Amino acid sequence: MKKLLFFGVFLTFLIVSCKTAKIEGPAESYLPSELAPAISELPLELELDVKKLEAAINKKMTGLLYEGSNVSDRDLTIKIWKAQNFALFVNNNEIVYRVPLKVWSRFAWKMEKLGIVLSDQYEATGTIALIYRTTISIDKNWKLISKTVSSGYEWIEKPKISIIGVNIPFTPIADLALSRFDKTINEQIDRTLSETVDLKKYVLQMWEEVQKPILMNEENNVWLRITPKDILVSPFVSRGNRLILSMSFYSQLESITGAQPVVTGNKAELPQFRNIARQPQQFNLNIAADVTFDKISEMAKKQLTGKSFTEGKKTVVIDQLSLYSSAGRAVFVADVSGSLKGRVYFTGKLAYNLEKDALEVVEPEFDVKTRNSLVKSASWLLHGMILKKVMPYLSYPLTADLDSARAEANRMLEEYQIYDGVKLRGNLGYISVTDVNMVPGAVRIQVNLKGNVAIKIEDIKF
Repeated sequence: MKKLLFFGVFLTFLIVSCKTAKIEGPAESYLPSELAPAISELPLELELDVKKLEAAINKKMTGLLYEGSNVSDRDLTIKIWKAQNFALFVNNNEIVYRVPLKVWSRFAWKMEKLGIVLSDQYEATGTIALIYRTTISIDKNWKLISKTVSSGYEWIEKPKISIIGVNIPFTPIADLALSRFDKTINEQIDRTLSETVDLKKYVLQMWEEVQKPILMNEENNVWLRITPKDILVSPFVSRGNRLILSMSFYSQLESITGAQPVVTGNKAELPQFRNIARQPQQFNLNIAADVTFDKISEMAKKQLTGKSFTEGKKTVVIDQLSLYSSAGRAVFVADVSGSLKGRVYFTGKLAYNLEKDALEVVEPEFDVKTRNSLVKSASWLLHGMILKKVMPYLSYPLTADLDSARAEANRMLEEYQIYDGVKLRGNLGYISVTDVNMVPGAVRIQVNLKGNVAIKIEDIKF
């Protein structure tokens, strides 16, 4: 009889001291998660190889360049040939030409000395290098506008004519010849530049090409869609032997997962560009990096499984942990043993901690049904102490995931060839978290990437 009484007391003690929780969890649901489009300047660089331009001009301007008779109503005939190849040098929006010319003239000369009148026709030949400077701009029809002016000359081989001890000055004659030739060569240089560089063709080609969706990640089927809205044109700059026209497509950039997105912009026509005094700004792009529930749960389980948490005389041991979403809040499912045995649910908002570069749970609390059940069976858990002790173990470091997202975007930018001679090139260095959402099976980290990215056209045909 005493044994039965003892067993009954012991059984009652077990029932009272180790409560079993049978609780229904909150319904799984997800709020819409949309990745906001980024408004960005997508720089476009047209590189004019000055040496190729030099070769094109030399090819067009050959042989006899100017011939004139009775120049300035004088008995003066002038012929000018190209003596050597023209040389081009570039300094931002200015091209400097060195133009070596062979100048021949036949002229009548009359002089009187010691009562003797001397007159005859003479010929003289010399070699001279003219210097020209061309400033470049673009008109509203995307036509290259150049303005060439003379900037002096230097004699390479200066002719001298001596008649009976009298030197006949050839320089005034050469000056007269060159004054007539200046306008001709200025026009030829400007016409050659305009005809050999068809800017509109290249910009329109890029306007159309950039709107074609780019597959950024084949495994996850992530696409980049660029919808240009406007074109900003910056002043010309030079880099070595290259003349750079920097412009940017002011665009909406979207990262889209799934099927190839359709083109939504106007592909057929270029808008009128706007001149800006500055160079294009940094490129920026919004993308998503998904961290799966399983990955977060596995990390948390490694730290929490078997770990006990004590409050007063009560102890709870975490045996299992998983994660899902309900109405935008993270729901943690914890199988526990100890002073309470069973399954409990607690929720919280997921937020990014910049200082720790980690995903954290803020505003943690037991789910309503869990709280109502614990009031009856384990009210001591509602004091919140154990919940606060668990929270630090649920922090998930994001450094590796963010670095991976940045590396993936940069891999796409490594010499991404749009078509022959045109490449998307750059590096996204700065990354920041803009939002945290929950999607089926994962926590979606929305990030913004900034860096130097440009479309480079390197092979303009002359």
